[in-house]
Amino acid sequence: MVEGEKEKKKGSCFSIVIVLCIILVVGLDIVAGFVGLQAEAAQREGKHVRVWLLECKAPSQKAFQLGIAALACLVAAHIIANLIGCSISSIVRALSGVPKITGYFNLACLGLTSIVGIVAAGALTMGVWSNRESRSKCGFTNRHILSFGGKLCFLHAIVSFLFYLSHVITKKSCC
Repeated sequence: MVEGEKEKKKGSCFSIVIVLCIILVVGLDIVAGFVGLQAEAAQREGKHVRVWLLECKAPSQKAFQLGIAALACLVAAHIIANLIGCSISSIVRALSGVPKITGYFNLACLGLTSIVGIVAAGALTMGVWSNRESRSKCGFTNRHILSFGGKLCFLHAIVSFLFYLSHVITKKSCC
């Protein structure tokens, strides 16, 4: 009887941790998305002169700071999603006792979370890089790169949620 109670506590504790991680990761991703969109709006407020594909503009300090904040939130969400939520070793261990389709979906979500996180971080980094103070004044246009990074942060939230959901299903079916 004592072991059954320990299993119930362990299962409820696991569920609470997963729910808190989902709220934290999705919340950080949503914050990163909104801050990325605000950085794009701040970048548009700067002075622009455009001649065909070349664009000359003054860097925006506010867009730079907001871009750094969005990038920090995205990186924190990605690290939390991969380290706290589920480690690779638990995925491999869980694959041995679950139906193949669930295991493959879990691995696909892990890969997609990493791909979306890397692309979003790259887009935000390019937006931040274009708003640094020491950059040259003219270059090829890369407008809307911060908003693209912000939208990818929202996609990262969705994929991270699916990753957690698949992890919970994998844990339930193997135990």
